[in-house]
Amino acid sequence: MTDAAAGAIYNGFETEPDTTVSLWQDTNIVLPPESVEPGPYRTERTPYLREIADCLSTSDPTQEVCMMKGTQVGLTALANNFVGYIVDAAPGPILFVLPTVELARDHSRQKLSALIKATPTLRGKVPEQRSRDGTNTVLSKEFPGGSLVLAGSNSPANYRNKTIRYLILDDIDGFEDEVGDEGDPIALAYKRTDTYSYRKKILAGSTPTTKNVSKIERLFKSSDQRYYFVPCPHCGHMQRLQWGGRDADFGIRFRRDELGRLAAVWYECAGCHEPIDEAYKTAMLQAGEWRATYPERSRRGYHLSSLYSPLGWVSWRQVVDEFLEAHATRSRPLMKAWINTRLALTWEEKGTAVEHQKLMERAEAFEPLAVPDPALLVTVGVDTQDDRLVAMVCAWGPGEECWVIYYGTVYGDPAVDDTWNSIDDLLTRGYPHPSGIDLRIATLAVDTQGHRTQAVYSWARARAPRVIAIQGASKANQPIIGRPTLQDVNWRGDRVKAGVKLWPVGTDNAKATLYANLTKSTGPGCLHFYHSLPESFYKELTAEKLIDEIGRGGQIKQVWKKIRERNEAIDCWVYAYAAAYRAGLATLDFDRLRKRLLGGEQAGDPKPSHPQAASKRQQSQRPSTRGFSRPSWLNR
Repeated sequence: MTDAAAGAIYNGFETEPDTTVSLWQDTNIVLPPESVEPGPYRTERTPYLREIADCLSTSDPTQEVCMMKGTQVGLTALANNFVGYIVDAAPGPILFVLPTVELARDHSRQKLSALIKATPTLRGKVPEQRSRDGTNTVLSKEFPGGSLVLAGSNSPANYRNKTIRYLILDDIDGFEDEVGDEGDPIALAYKRTDTYSYRKKILAGSTPTTKNVSKIERLFKSSDQRYYFVPCPHCGHMQRLQWGGRDADFGIRFRRDELGRLAAVWYECAGCHEPIDEAYKTAMLQAGEWRATYPERSRRGYHLSSLYSPLGWVSWRQVVDEFLEAHATRSRPLMKAWINTRLALTWEEKGTAVEHQKLMERAEAFEPLAVPDPALLVTVGVDTQDDRLVAMVCAWGPGEECWVIYYGTVYGDPAVDDTWNSIDDLLTRGYPHPSGIDLRIATLAVDTQGHRTQAVYSWARARAPRVIAIQGASKANQPIIGRPTLQDVNWRGDRVKAGVKLWPVGTDNAKATLYANLTKSTGPGCLHFYHSLPESFYKELTAEKLIDEIGRGGQIKQVWKKIRERNEAIDCWVYAYAAAYRAGLATLDFDRLRKRLLGGEQAGDPKPSHPQAASKRQQSQRPSTRGFSRPSWLNR
């Protein structure tokens, strides 16, 4: 019997349970000891999830549910409880998709398996993992009347020959845009539910990312767009909890003390304008209700920011603290993360077109190969071409302020050792600082994606860990630098005794940061250029622009396109930026670093050494690049 025939028979004869998901989870689910709140699950802690849970019940006619959310609102826990409900009350085939297979494995081990073990009702129906017969593994589990497959969006095999009644898509903004040659993984997963017709259940959720690119934004815009309204404890006015902002007459408000520290945080009612203390939030959530913007639409869509997070999870004070940090540093990555994860809104990229002549006019009179104050961290990005190496040295200060202190080209074949001599000079020389101390390179990132990959591997391996081999990951919302993988096979397929770590770099994210920062003329994030850089440098630095492109399946994605032939300056800056992130730029305490580098410790403290600072005598001895050890505090 085919899967389609089996599904048709199942549709015709199976009796649906009367119990709802919210009632079932309150009756059965026990959260494991490692949970934030272990013990019996209580829907009343997150009352805004009750309606979402109940429309996932098989007795409810809703077929599709999406949620555009902030962090710490409980949706992942609901998704896991939904799996438990299916196993116990409404068995059928389940496909649970996360961005990657690795994340699917982690979720299975750390969340689902722990939940099944802690919940007696499920423990008796889902056997322990068995390796001998393969029926219950990390990514595949069988139970009476159904099965569960956990998958990554990056695996084409997940979307073939599967008939699915229950589909759960978690963190969809992290999904691949296309799976091999088969298209959009979300559309492919949806098609696997066709056999079950009106009896299918689809749950998709994610924090959003970039405007017009975000997958959860696209689903939410096509839904009935529901928002959670809560009553003011003073006047009863029903309203959405929103940030509001300085120009709004409602929303989050805060006050600082005379030292500039956060003293009080409250919410201003949009109705009576009275201050609402967060202590009222529990009662407000209990009395809240979802209201649809477009009730005629069949897809249910829910929007929920972290302002609704229950007491004890994410507080209004924490949301304000994070905003003030991002605002004070003018950090694009921090502000983007805050907009996405706390307000559950998309980030709109700005500043994607910059005129190179205007950048030239901003050139400054500092000397090349010298570190201006207040910069204290020095990194290098190296781009590889068939006939040349291009290098950029950047000095970094607080708030990711950047000084380009060198840019140059070495002509020669990267497969020839002598071509790298000039790069070795950049790596081992000292860079004078106004304090009188010479700084050394913290990290050098070198591109491996040209035609001389093995030569780059060999050079980087001999100078690791101070030198990192990198590979661009041209995809929206990838981290500036990700987890490395070990490359230990050469071009002939032979195993290399000492492999090289290959670090993925989120080039799209880094380029968006670069173009946003090029519009700044001062302060955090600003780029500074020394006066003798040629015009060709500025043309290369502005040689790309971000455009909207229609992808397979009709979805819009933003891609970087070259508008000039040469763009090495962009690539070098991206690599130097990734190197800085590897060295701890995002969390580096520059005040502490300054004290350690410049001898500002309190009397009696041991005077630490720092591998970035070298005396003139040490510099004349050309210190070895091997065995470089970065102190642990620099990587915090």
